Amino acid sequence: MATGTVEKVSKLARWGNSLGIRIPQEGVEQLKLKAGEPVNVRIKGDKITIRRGKTQRKWTEAELLKGVTPAMCGPDLIPDRAGRELI
Repeated sequence: MATGTVEKVSKLARWGNSLGIRIPQEGVEQLKLKAGEPVNVRIKGDKITIRRGKTQRKWTEAELLKGVTPAMCGPDLIPDRAGRELI
């Protein structure tokens, strides 16, 4: 689908103490949105802007420690030396 302006009339619906709005399918396809995806909502004056939210990457322990060697950590973080003081 080509990018462009999508303009449709939607109705607000009650969602707990808030109101919700449906995004037309054309807009969902154009922005490649998915259910449950975070969005940023900005309200200024009489305008509401909804933008795709930036997702927070969930790093695994292996990804965080990739490339880390015992030499980089120092002797106090090496598990096989637990119980012996290195002073």
